[in-house]
Amino acid sequence: MTTSNPPAMAGTATFRCATASVTLTTDIDGALDEARKILYSYDELPGTGGTWQVHLRHDPDVVTNPNAHTDGDEFDIGPQTYAYRHDGALQNVFWVPARRTLLHAGPAAKVICAWCADLPAALDWAPRLVRQAMTAQLLAAGMVYAHAAAFTHGERGVLIAGNRGRGKTTTLLAALHHLGVNYCTNDRLMLHATGEDLHGYPWPMPLRAGIGTLTALPHLRHLVPPQQQTLAAEQRWTFPTKIVVEPPAFSTLMQPEATVTRHLRVSMMLWPQLDPTRTEVQVERVDPDEVAATVNKTRMFMHDLHRGASAHTNQWLAAAPDDDVVYRNVEQAAAVLAGQPCFRIRAGADPVALAAAVGRLLDNEAAG
Repeated sequence: MTTSNPPAMAGTATFRCATASVTLTTDIDGALDEARKILYSYDELPGTGGTWQVHLRHDPDVVTNPNAHTDGDEFDIGPQTYAYRHDGALQNVFWVPARRTLLHAGPAAKVICAWCADLPAALDWAPRLVRQAMTAQLLAAGMVYAHAAAFTHGERGVLIAGNRGRGKTTTLLAALHHLGVNYCTNDRLMLHATGEDLHGYPWPMPLRAGIGTLTALPHLRHLVPPQQQTLAAEQRWTFPTKIVVEPPAFSTLMQPEATVTRHLRVSMMLWPQLDPTRTEVQVERVDPDEVAATVNKTRMFMHDLHRGASAHTNQWLAAAPDDDVVYRNVEQAAAVLAGQPCFRIRAGADPVALAAAVGRLLDNEAAG
């Protein structure tokens, strides 16, 4: 889904999340609009005073001899996409053949420069480079990645956490439609423990949902291609391709009075374990010791103990803190989460029953 507004002219925009900020400067028409569209949870500030600077340029001559750029260290930066460190006089110069882009990262100076051979590459990089520079600052400030969806209900912030395929998106969409909660994020969150509080900031990206989830919600069934709507139910739930909903269309997922929120204070966590063959919903309280142990072992569900990485991170241009610092920050967040109510929800493919169970938990916590 794309916006119908004309693309913004080239120029400058400064984005902020919590205490972090990034200024994007570009000579490419449409790049600023693309960054604003994807980075839905960042504030935009006047001026050019971001802590990090990202410069995005169009240079059709950047692809002069691409083979010369693929003999250095290789970095996996996304699905079937690799960056190669260029062995030259400059440090931290990378070539990305799939996107015909040359990048130079200067972490000490807090600058990232990118030269793109074409417009599609530039539109892809605009939000990604800003987000990476922003995330580097948030991690340095003590935040941690969490593999979680999230919504707010009144003053309460609810995490829907778990490894891949557990039902985070299904639970989120059911709650958005049937309970009128506010959208925060579908897959990734930055968490920051401050004393006894845990604050969450969306890691902004489009929503991706499976066709089993979308066809179970009548108001979203139209998002599924007609040829996939005819698949048998068990095939829809295992179909590998996800449907993308971009941030401008998030309002279609919610009730009219609901909003998209840019920050939450965590007060509850849900661990869905959905199985389309189940016919009833079972809810159980998770012991605080299990919460702390699981969150620490999985690093906020970023790691699947049985399958390896559950959600990938690509801080290759602006490095994350050392592992011992990350572990310490995860432990602090886990200790706060262990003090909040956490519920394991075993449910089937019925979003009405799933939402009703979540609604009862919200009502009980409010009453208690």
